[in-house]
Amino acid sequence: MPLVGLRMDKIEASRNNQVKIEGPVRIGTSPRILSLSESQVNSGTGKLNVLEVSFEYFTNYDPAMGNIRIDGVAMYQESEEARKKILSEWKSDNKLPAEFSNELIRQITQRSMLITMMLARELGLPSPLPLKIGSSE
Repeated sequence: MPLVGLRMDKIEASRNNQVKIEGPVRIGTSPRILSLSESQVNSGTGKLNVLEVSFEYFTNYDPAMGNIRIDGVAMYQESEEARKKILSEWKSDNKLPAEFSNELIRQITQRSMLITMMLARELGLPSPLPLKIGSSE
């Protein structure tokens, strides 16, 4: 299931300077699938039938010192049979096949986490993915 493209449509980030930080800060990230549809995109060899998946990647802080939200669309090329199966499962109960869902969330997280980390740094928020640099003793 090749990823044909992933685009970010909206990025929002804010910091709340009114919150007093006392104790640990909990950071939660949650990718969420908003919708799934079939569409066609242009390619060098003609038009491709793809699955278009709208998503939201939300990072929140507790206490409420800020949040970061990314909305976007991921496009996957699948065989006709696989597209129909995935669409059918989505339409019946808003669920995706596990293999497709795992790959989708991995791709969304991979792209969104880099943007989220950069925005958190610029806003002076803790990184949602703390990088530990240890000494080699």
